[in-house]
Amino acid sequence: MTQEEKTTKVARAELKLRQAQAEYKKVLREEKERERKEQDRHKYMMGGCVVKYFPEAYDFNELEMNRIIACAFSLKDVQNMIRTVVKEKTDPDTENDGEEEYDGETEESDYDAEEESSAGDDN
Repeated sequence: MTQEEKTTKVARAELKLRQAQAEYKKVLREEKERERKEQDRHKYMMGGCVVKYFPEAYDFNELEMNRIIACAFSLKDVQNMIRTVVKEKTDPDTENDGEEEYDGETEESDYDAEEESSAGDDN
């Protein structure tokens, strides 16, 4: 094999290497873009959920919203609903169309009923 043939083969190999590196970088960029779009869609959906059930959300700053959400998530009813949704999500036998039925009672009225029943137990 002559020096010229070796140089040509090396040049072709270098070209293939550069093309492979460019393709690799392109795939990485596309993957990052896909992840960013997915995260943006999720953020948009979550913001819509918050505003749907709590329209005044835009009137609060981040610190105030953190306090409100922390308090809400500490309620037993909310924790139970989260467990239920997670169980339904992981249970393939459970059919869930994504909508919960509203029973007409608020968490506050459920909480008041619990307080009244526990207040009677103290006597």
